[in-house]
Amino acid sequence: FTYLSQARWAFLPQICDASPRVSTQAMSMNKPLLMNRNIMGGWKYMLPGVTGEEFNDILDFRAQLRKILDNTRGKDNPYTPLKFVRENFGNAIAGMRLLEFVMSHWGDRIDL
Repeated sequence: FTYLSQARWAFLPQICDASPRVSTQAMSMNKPLLMNRNIMGGWKYMLPGVTGEEFNDILDFRAQLRKILDNTRGKDNPYTPLKFVRENFGNAIAGMRLLEFVMSHWGDRIDL
């Protein structure tokens, strides 16, 4: 985590990662992401302008890179990835979502 703690943002160019842990690790350190829009499962962490920026391919990569570089330079960083993680993930929130999912699919067979 030493390198990530020194970074202004994290770069996730891959597409074959169903649950990229580095994305939540970076956001938990309040580091915005520059993420490939075509990633298999990390898209749920991306809210452009809030948790970072996304790119589709080389055609829009340069513009998105410029945006995150400019936005993370100085003190007026508009990204709030840590706040997003706290409001949308974690044990309490994930636990309630899991309970709702289980009860909606198997509530007649389970006594919790």
